[in-house]
Amino acid sequence: MKRRINAVWGALLALVVVAAAPEATAASVIREKAVRFAPGAEWAIVRGRLHGRDTIDHLVPARAGQALTMFFKAGNGAAYFNVLPPEGDEALFVGSGAARPSHFRAQLANGGDYRIRVYLMRSAARRHESTDYTLKIKLADGAPEAALDAPGFPTRLTRRGPLDETLSLAGIRFHVTCSDAGTTNTLRITPTGLAMNNDPVTHTINGRCTGAEVADLDGDRSPEVYVYVNSSDADAQGTLLAYAANRRKSLSEIHLPPLAEQADADRGYRGHDEFAVLEGRLGRRFPVYREGDVAGHASGGMRQLQYKLVAGEAGWRLKLDRVVDY
Repeated sequence: MKRRINAVWGALLALVVVAAAPEATAASVIREKAVRFAPGAEWAIVRGRLHGRDTIDHLVPARAGQALTMFFKAGNGAAYFNVLPPEGDEALFVGSGAARPSHFRAQLANGGDYRIRVYLMRSAARRHESTDYTLKIKLADGAPEAALDAPGFPTRLTRRGPLDETLSLAGIRFHVTCSDAGTTNTLRITPTGLAMNNDPVTHTINGRCTGAEVADLDGDRSPEVYVYVNSSDADAQGTLLAYAANRRKSLSEIHLPPLAEQADADRGYRGHDEFAVLEGRLGRRFPVYREGDVAGHASGGMRQLQYKLVAGEAGWRLKLDRVVDY
């Protein structure tokens, strides 16, 4: 399994020269912004906003032989990024055609300003859609970091401090805030753009919010918002709070069944969950402990669960679709 996963990720590491996507050049003017790294820092975090035919090139100054690592997150599923070399317009990476459109890692052959081109697909641009986005960029000496150890599961930077994000998709926006004041915190989700009810929903959670994402897992143009929570104790057990924009009218809660109800999925489970939106699925993964393992030293590898969103009798639920041990 690991050999197959590494082979898939290896395809992304190769500098495959392909034609730049036409969506990325639809704008008459491409704005350029320099990426600044703090002295001694390997990571830079860039936040921006796209509207319609906007196209923005973020310029990353690099030396030959350095490793460039990229993670991209946007509130609109039609937003992508390309990577272009210092010379020429032939892309090294085209997000809209990539197996993992939110990730890029490669060792750079030449020095100069690499262009991280951010854009909306032409269909979304024509509808004058907008989105906020975040680029997490790492530039370091030496070879790229090890391949991702699970198919399609993104690597995340550890978030510190309160959560405050606005996520949008298909004309619906979710403002998600979560305090980070201690073991008990307050989560609030405020929707905008629903036809009937835009009242906020509030939860008191025992733990901390580790992230939030917007998606349309069932493809019905009524997006969902997913908020990830881990307990504050050493086990960091994961829970999910999620809502669907039910027929674009009001929020309906999405139910995630307990692990114990899901075909032996909890075997060897001791917490430390991660959640992420994958391609048409919600992913959950955690280390697997064997008998005799001590805390923090799981010897059973990792387990990844993939869920699809389905309509239930009393609302929406996430149904286990696939289990991968690796």
